[in-house]
Amino acid sequence: MRHALRRLAGTPVFTFTAALTLALAIGANALLFSVVNGVLLKPLPFAAPDRLVGVWHTAPGLFDGPLNQSPATYFTYRDAGVFDDIGLWDNTQVTVTDRGEPERVDALQVTDGTLPLLGVRPAQGRTFSIEDDAPGSAETVIVSHAYWQRLFGGDPAAIGQSLMVDGKPRQLIGVLPEEFRFLRYNPSIVLPFRFNRAEVFVGNFSYQGVARLKPGGSIARANADIARLLPGIADHFPLPPGFTRQMFDDIRMGPLTRPLAVDVIGDIGNVLWVLLGTMGIVLLVACANIANLFLVRAESRQRELAVRSALGASRWQVAGELLIEALALSLAAGALGTALAYGGIRLLQALSPAQLPRLDEIALDPVVLLFALALSLVAGLLLGLVPIVQYANPRLATALKEGGRGSSDGGDRHRARNALVMAQVALALVLLVASGLMIRTFIAMRNVPPGFTNPGEVLTVRVTIPEALVEDPERVALTHEQIARRIEAVAGVTSVGLSSAITMDGNDSNDPIFVEDRPVPEGQMPPLRRYKWVSEGFF
Repeated sequence: MRHALRRLAGTPVFTFTAALTLALAIGANALLFSVVNGVLLKPLPFAAPDRLVGVWHTAPGLFDGPLNQSPATYFTYRDAGVFDDIGLWDNTQVTVTDRGEPERVDALQVTDGTLPLLGVRPAQGRTFSIEDDAPGSAETVIVSHAYWQRLFGGDPAAIGQSLMVDGKPRQLIGVLPEEFRFLRYNPSIVLPFRFNRAEVFVGNFSYQGVARLKPGGSIARANADIARLLPGIADHFPLPPGFTRQMFDDIRMGPLTRPLAVDVIGDIGNVLWVLLGTMGIVLLVACANIANLFLVRAESRQRELAVRSALGASRWQVAGELLIEALALSLAAGALGTALAYGGIRLLQALSPAQLPRLDEIALDPVVLLFALALSLVAGLLLGLVPIVQYANPRLATALKEGGRGSSDGGDRHRARNALVMAQVALALVLLVASGLMIRTFIAMRNVPPGFTNPGEVLTVRVTIPEALVEDPERVALTHEQIARRIEAVAGVTSVGLSSAITMDGNDSNDPIFVEDRPVPEGQMPPLRRYKWVSEGFF
């Protein structure tokens, strides 16, 4: 080992170039693997995550894609005991007005069983009970650990105090644990839904469902139970106005229970695996490049290796020296690459890309360190393999002749170097084509017409008037109108419009459309379309 390190130190340019090249490749692979590990491979940070499922429906008679849950399906599945427990949730925003400056914060609405079925235990206080989730009971709220620290200074005496949320005083009953994250969301406030069962009807599929399978249960069994219960929902809850039982049957609702990780990760898994495979090709290119340098380096030592063999060194001794030198270089590059990967993780978390879930769980943990070590060892073996095969058992006369002054390179050496160069070019061509396609796609996505002219001149502002502050819908409309007129008076503003949703904001408010004087044939489902409310001036 000392001899190998001395030889590497004696050629600083070669050592630095090879180590930096290999470190960049190992670091990129370690960074991508840390993302794959944190997003795809780690179990969800909940108790017994393998029993957690997302509960959806299929509705081929309505539209393609998964259909959300509704209060009617929630009560049906919970009463029938299909799961150990089931909960509904939805992300939203609320206004807090009695703690300093008014602010708009991310919030989560849940039924009483949602947090307990995830195994969430509050750091302070308690979670919601059935009474908290019942209409007419006292208004309650739970806050995140970070929001508790910011709003109340982490004071345990905050439990029981009042918090004004959307104009309503609510009693603070609990603080979530510091590490709590809800799927893709990090809410500051959690509120109970408080569904009134007497007002529930077959419809309002606007909520996400999460459930815990019974011990020993399976997704297939849960889907079978849901399929058995679905036809009877219309018998236990009223249909919305304009609907008939035949319309409900024509929707052909079916069960779609799936692992909760699918709801958390979405379809980003395919992208991450492709990126990790791409980084693997980058590592192979780097190894082929450095292996060629090692081959040239070994050629310059051919006479020395021949003399060692002549003096009695075995093939394994010669191979061991070449391999140790390659491993020493690859391990040093692995250490540097790991440091680069750590910096990349910190940069990724600072950028916080919205499309990447479970960002807080991406870390340089022992699994990632073992992966980086394995890459370093494999790279070292690959680097040492080529010169070992070529020179570990040199033919003495040939070695001394080809290594002499004025002699030309042997054919074997040319073939080995040419093979490595061809491998580099082939792999680099694959990367070049893929990169070109990705760049072209990126440029095309930036130039997609948004559907309206001069998008650079269009600004948006979100204004929410809590119902608790202004109950009269007419006054709410007038208030929005006054806000619009004041914005219109701002210098540089040419026009103002109001809307319940903006283009490409991710909202998916859909409803059946009944058109006056165009009656839908009896028993036929009217068209389901996205809708939004707009004011004059919007277009």
